Amino acid sequence: MAADKRPPDDDTDDAWIRLPGGEMSIRVRSLTNYLNKGGRLVHARLIEDTEGLYSVWMRLADRPGEFRLNQFHADAPKTFKDVALAIASLRKEFGYYGEIAVATDRRG
Repeated sequence: MAADKRPPDDDTDDAWIRLPGGEMSIRVRSLTNYLNKGGRLVHARLIEDTEGLYSVWMRLADRPGEFRLNQFHADAPKTFKDVALAIASLRKEFGYYGEIAVATDRRG
Protein backbone atom coordinates (compact mmCIF):
# COMPACT_ATOMS: atom_id res chain seq x y z
CA MET A 1 0.00 0.00 0.00
CA ALA A 2 1.33 3.42 -0.89
CA ALA A 3 2.24 5.69 1.99
CA ASP A 4 -0.18 8.42 0.85
CA LYS A 5 -3.25 6.14 0.90
CA ARG A 6 -5.31 5.53 4.03
CA PRO A 7 -6.53 2.09 5.01
CA PRO A 8 -10.14 1.43 3.90
CA ASP A 9 -11.49 1.44 7.50
CA ASP A 10 -10.14 4.94 8.20
CA ASP A 11 -13.27 7.09 7.93
CA THR A 12 -12.06 10.18 9.79
CA ASP A 13 -13.14 12.51 6.98
CA ASP A 14 -16.84 11.62 7.17
CA ALA A 15 -17.07 11.48 10.96
CA TRP A 16 -17.05 15.17 11.76
CA ILE A 17 -19.69 17.36 10.13
CA ARG A 18 -19.68 21.15 10.51
CA LEU A 19 -23.16 22.66 10.74
CA PRO A 20 -24.17 26.18 9.73
CA GLY A 21 -23.31 28.50 12.59
CA GLY A 22 -20.06 26.70 13.43
CA GLU A 23 -21.57 23.81 15.41
CA MET A 24 -20.36 20.28 14.74
CA SER A 25 -22.08 16.93 14.65
CA ILE A 26 -21.17 13.26 14.43
CA ARG A 27 -23.15 10.34 13.01
CA VAL A 28 -23.97 7.35 15.22
CA ARG A 29 -21.85 5.01 13.08
CA SER A 30 -18.85 7.34 13.21
CA LEU A 31 -19.17 7.76 16.98
CA THR A 32 -19.32 3.98 17.38
CA ASN A 33 -16.15 3.63 15.28
CA TYR A 34 -14.48 6.40 17.29
CA LEU A 35 -15.30 4.64 20.58
CA ASN A 36 -14.17 1.25 19.24
CA LYS A 37 -10.80 2.80 18.38
CA GLY A 38 -10.31 3.96 21.96
CA GLY A 39 -12.11 7.31 21.94
CA ARG A 40 -14.06 8.41 24.99
CA LEU A 41 -17.15 10.48 25.78
CA VAL A 42 -16.57 12.94 28.63
CA HIS A 43 -19.94 14.74 28.88
CA ALA A 44 -23.45 14.50 27.45
CA ARG A 45 -26.24 17.05 27.27
CA LEU A 46 -29.87 16.47 26.29
CA ILE A 47 -31.78 19.42 24.85
CA GLU A 48 -35.56 19.32 24.57
CA ASP A 49 -36.85 21.32 21.60
CA THR A 50 -40.15 23.18 21.39
CA GLU A 51 -41.90 20.04 20.10
CA GLY A 52 -40.78 17.91 23.05
CA LEU A 53 -38.04 15.95 21.25
CA TYR A 54 -34.62 15.51 22.86
CA SER A 55 -31.39 15.82 20.89
CA VAL A 56 -28.04 14.62 22.25
CA TRP A 57 -24.94 16.80 22.45
CA MET A 58 -21.61 15.45 23.69
CA ARG A 59 -18.01 16.29 24.35
CA LEU A 60 -15.28 13.91 23.24
CA ALA A 61 -12.00 13.39 25.09
CA ASP A 62 -9.64 14.36 22.27
CA ARG A 63 -11.71 16.88 20.29
CA PRO A 64 -12.54 20.47 21.24
CA GLY A 65 -16.15 21.63 21.30
CA GLU A 66 -19.50 19.93 21.53
CA PHE A 67 -20.96 17.56 18.93
CA ARG A 68 -24.60 16.90 18.13
CA LEU A 69 -25.43 13.22 17.64
CA ASN A 70 -26.85 12.59 14.16
CA GLN A 71 -28.71 9.58 12.78
CA PHE A 72 -26.84 6.50 11.55
CA HIS A 73 -27.12 7.25 7.79
CA ALA A 74 -28.24 10.90 7.72
CA ASP A 75 -27.11 14.35 8.74
CA ALA A 76 -30.31 14.94 10.70
CA PRO A 77 -30.24 14.91 14.51
CA LYS A 78 -31.02 11.68 16.30
CA THR A 79 -33.94 12.58 18.55
CA PHE A 80 -35.84 10.89 21.36
CA LYS A 81 -39.42 11.43 22.55
CA ASP A 82 -38.52 10.63 26.14
CA VAL A 83 -35.54 11.62 28.28
CA ALA A 84 -35.33 8.10 29.73
CA LEU A 85 -34.95 6.64 26.22
CA ALA A 86 -32.17 9.10 25.46
CA ILE A 87 -30.30 8.17 28.65
CA ALA A 88 -30.80 4.45 27.97
CA SER A 89 -29.40 4.92 24.47
CA LEU A 90 -26.29 6.68 25.81
CA ARG A 91 -25.70 3.80 28.19
CA LYS A 92 -26.55 0.88 25.92
CA GLU A 93 -25.18 2.10 22.56
CA PHE A 94 -22.14 4.02 23.77
CA GLY A 95 -21.40 2.71 27.27
CA TYR A 96 -21.61 6.22 28.76
CA TYR A 97 -22.47 6.45 32.48
CA GLY A 98 -21.08 9.89 33.22
CA GLU A 99 -22.66 13.27 33.81
CA ILE A 100 -25.74 14.12 31.72
CA ALA A 101 -27.15 17.65 31.69
CA VAL A 102 -30.76 18.23 30.61
CA ALA A 103 -32.03 21.54 29.21
CA THR A 104 -35.20 22.67 27.44
CA ASP A 105 -36.17 25.22 24.81
CA ARG A 106 -39.85 24.89 25.69
CA ARG A 107 -41.58 27.89 27.18
CA GLY A 108 -44.84 28.18 29.06
